[in-house]
Amino acid sequence: MGIGSWLGLWFGLSLPAILAMYLLKRKFIDTRVPSHLLWQRVLKNLEANRPWQKLRNRLLLWLQLLAAALLVLALMKPFWWAADGGKEHVVLLADTSGSMSTLTGAAGSSSADRLEQIKQEMKDYIKREAKNSEITVLSMNAEPNVIISREKDRSRVNEAIDSVEAYFGKAAYDETLSLASALTRDEKGAEVVVFTDGQWRGNPSSIPFRAPVRVISLESAKGMNLTVQQFGVKEEPSGMTAVAVVKNNSEAAKPAEVNMYGDGKLLKTATAEMKAGASATLTFKGLPEAGVYKAELDGKDDYMADNSAYAFSRRADTARILLMTRGNLFLEKGLQLTGAEVVKMSLPETAEGAAANPLSKAPLPENKPDLVVIDGTLPSFAAQGEWKKLLDSTPVWTLGGEGKKVAVNGAQPKLASHPANQYMSYNGIYIGSVIDRKLPEWASPIVSIEDHPAVIAGSANGEPRLSYLFNLQETDFPLSSEFPIAVHDAVSWLTGSGGKSLGRYTAGTRIEIPLAADIVSARWVAKDGMAKERKVPNLEAEAGEKGINVLQQVPPVPGLYAFEQVNAAGKKLEYLAESAADPYESQWSKDSGKLAEIGKGDSAGEAAGAARQASASDDREGNRSKVPLTTPLAVLVLLVILAEWGVYQRGRSI
Repeated sequence: MGIGSWLGLWFGLSLPAILAMYLLKRKFIDTRVPSHLLWQRVLKNLEANRPWQKLRNRLLLWLQLLAAALLVLALMKPFWWAADGGKEHVVLLADTSGSMSTLTGAAGSSSADRLEQIKQEMKDYIKREAKNSEITVLSMNAEPNVIISREKDRSRVNEAIDSVEAYFGKAAYDETLSLASALTRDEKGAEVVVFTDGQWRGNPSSIPFRAPVRVISLESAKGMNLTVQQFGVKEEPSGMTAVAVVKNNSEAAKPAEVNMYGDGKLLKTATAEMKAGASATLTFKGLPEAGVYKAELDGKDDYMADNSAYAFSRRADTARILLMTRGNLFLEKGLQLTGAEVVKMSLPETAEGAAANPLSKAPLPENKPDLVVIDGTLPSFAAQGEWKKLLDSTPVWTLGGEGKKVAVNGAQPKLASHPANQYMSYNGIYIGSVIDRKLPEWASPIVSIEDHPAVIAGSANGEPRLSYLFNLQETDFPLSSEFPIAVHDAVSWLTGSGGKSLGRYTAGTRIEIPLAADIVSARWVAKDGMAKERKVPNLEAEAGEKGINVLQQVPPVPGLYAFEQVNAAGKKLEYLAESAADPYESQWSKDSGKLAEIGKGDSAGEAAGAARQASASDDREGNRSKVPLTTPLAVLVLLVILAEWGVYQRGRSI
């Protein structure tokens, strides 16, 4: 039992006052006198006016003293310590930002991370101080995430807490606090408890709370953390050069060893001595050409999400086109406008020239092209040997050639829906004749003129094929404003299976991804890094009523991903992207100093918020809470007064 206010003792002066009233009150004593009545009255008056008489045992006196004593006790605000059942509604806010994945043991050990420690703290808090409360659990992703709402079933609450995972993107600190404030704004018996590792961003002082707010911060060492802060590659005459900037975010010196990979193969290694809080720039020169480069810190530290970074070679995004032609300036320029790397192979214009210069002995390209464009008749050497193997395994675009021609006299073409002509109309384009050729099994007409196929497309041996059944030199198509568009659409469709890159983005960021016109499904596939180590499952692309959305969210776990698109024919289109952890979460050396501001609200409500938190801390001690006794004491005083009135009515008063 305890006393809430000792100021109530001043009412204890009522006790001697009641005693004084009885000591000084007139008291008439019945006495028999055998003589005159007059003398009897005089004697009574003399005896009644005599002070400080001996107190007599009167029930009314004891009842009045008891009532006064109970009033004194009630004014002192007594209370009992009782087992705490908690508030009616408790909102648990879990800090799930990237820094919560930091290991709590020795560097590189297999100990649990901070998030696992936070989960246990949340469960212990519920057992200790929220036994009978309704529980709401919030976490911080790109947006506030309600894990479970107003749940009393402890098994379901524990399952919800176990399902909480770290989010490596830019966490919604203020937004989640604002949601917690809104959930408890109109509730009297509510409480908000924030579980965090102490690293907090945002502006919590701008969020007002009407409910008490408690912050439970982990007490753990900052640990060891090296970060690949920046990474990039560039092409130089001596080869590819990569530059990596490494920073030591720890409070102790540590050597850094960085491994450089190209398309998964270890190329070079460099080391640097890193002082606490210092940065170092490592340069790797003369690297061989690769599509994807990776800089990775050797070994493990306490925060693994920032130990690697990726860079994409510009050549990986540039299609290599082999143009086999007898001379077509418009076609060559059109291919170059697409941004592709065009290698021109000149073919002999006549049979005599072919005999004098047999191309069957021509060597294959040093680097396999992403597309082969054949302008005119297919060369004889392309139908045999290694050249045939190359063409069978490479997208091919043919234009014109030999064969019987059918006159169409500039009639208006009819277009079928296809990515290769999605922006075309062929209005005002004169095509005098088309080649009357038996269509191969893979071909389907996508442009027809008077029921004669003019452009055919399809897939052979798993590679796309496109063929114009007319010679460009015999039309005014190259002079049309639509010609560069047609070339761009053709190259985009034919080279869609190449290794394109989207770049590096913070996890959870929404980016715009180019989608193929005939796409039927898409998904994110983990290729390397932490995402592959954690065996992140394939993430289906976001879709709406009109199909796959152009805006997609980068996966939340850091690593290298491929955004795979599949069209109706089963052909895959792949874009590579790096999902990187929010760099703020690795800056351990900087104390945000904002934890003390959580729950204060604006300046007008700061005093009220402080009073609420002080009241919350004063009203609880360990796993006990105060049960006030003022109300039952007041009821007891009322009963005593009623008893006193009953005694007075029976005439037993003085």
